[in-house]
Amino acid sequence: MNMPLFGIKVVELSTVVAAPTTARMLCAYGAEVIKIETSYGDEERRSGSFQKVPYEDDRNPVFAIKNSNKRFVSINIKSEVGREAIMKLLSDADVFLTNVRGASLKRNGLDYETLKEKFPRLVYAHFTGYGPKGPDANDPGFDSTAFWLRSGGQNEWQVKGAYPFKPTYAFGDMATSSTFLAGILMALYGREKTGRGTKVETSLLASGIWCNATGIVATQFERKHLNPDPENRTDPLSEYYMCKDGRWIMVCENEYKRDKDKYFKVLGLDYLIGDPRVETIEALNESGMVKEVFEQFEKKFAEKTSKELRKMFIAENISCEIMCEMNEVARDPQAIENGYVEELEFGGGMKVMMPSPPIFFSEYGRKPYDITGPLGRDTDEVFSELGYSREEIAEMKAEGVIK
Repeated sequence: MNMPLFGIKVVELSTVVAAPTTARMLCAYGAEVIKIETSYGDEERRSGSFQKVPYEDDRNPVFAIKNSNKRFVSINIKSEVGREAIMKLLSDADVFLTNVRGASLKRNGLDYETLKEKFPRLVYAHFTGYGPKGPDANDPGFDSTAFWLRSGGQNEWQVKGAYPFKPTYAFGDMATSSTFLAGILMALYGREKTGRGTKVETSLLASGIWCNATGIVATQFERKHLNPDPENRTDPLSEYYMCKDGRWIMVCENEYKRDKDKYFKVLGLDYLIGDPRVETIEALNESGMVKEVFEQFEKKFAEKTSKELRKMFIAENISCEIMCEMNEVARDPQAIENGYVEELEFGGGMKVMMPSPPIFFSEYGRKPYDITGPLGRDTDEVFSELGYSREEIAEMKAEGVIK
């Protein structure tokens, strides 16, 4: 299979979601990724326990999302022999990808300055929660803390004063992994011109700020909170409405003045067409008609099912969508037809529709999902390729250097 990153070797020393997912995407498009774990293993191997999802060695779909197609080795990086083995792995690597904190990397001779001298072509990709500098640089940073809470996004996604909602697990991590991926690819492209590697850095905080960039700029002016109270809405053409079948739908206009008559026509509110009191957003709100229009919209939306309304609005080229439940996505024919989810059979015949890496090429393929297997699954094979004999591998296992 022809893949765009074939021939790229990545050594990954990272855990949980964002950094491993970045390595997973590199791997999906052809790179060889060797994932180093401790004898305890990546915590993500056990995340199925709180997700209420199987997490056995051959039945671990949550771990597979971030780690499919990798080669797994277990090395004690605190041992001298273990560190020597990592240096052998890095000797012909293109990328070293890690989210281990800087102090620990330095203690173990895996910091950027040390590796830069040994391997000047190496792209050193370091991921953190809050960034490498500043008063909080060494704080533990999770998706929910550094990406959501610190960026302001979670506060603005709900009515002020409401009990904070909990985002779906690892949403910010997954978004940030794509940013990190782009940085690594730029570094590899730059190396083709300069012959030298570089350090690539990003963080959950950086990504959270970037994802909320428009809101961060907007709140420096008149609007200090972005999500208005549902009782004080101003634009009925860009809102959520409850339908007859108990489902929510959202409609989104491109430009109020141009689109309003199409809405009135679809909803059978022809009496509003040409009314100067609703001609513009400003007129709608200044005239006091905004309350009446919202009431009429809510009444009309409640008379039809969400599917009926979606069909009617789409026929007028108005963007709208039904609020789906997450358990419906795996059966969505649009997602299946485009390969956005794909079936993987795990041990015991367990079949799961797995979300696919979201990049598609006309002239390149992508590795299909595979089962990740146990901790240290590929240790023997990888160490044999590094030149270690079977006796040396057995001795290192006995001494707890590898697993």
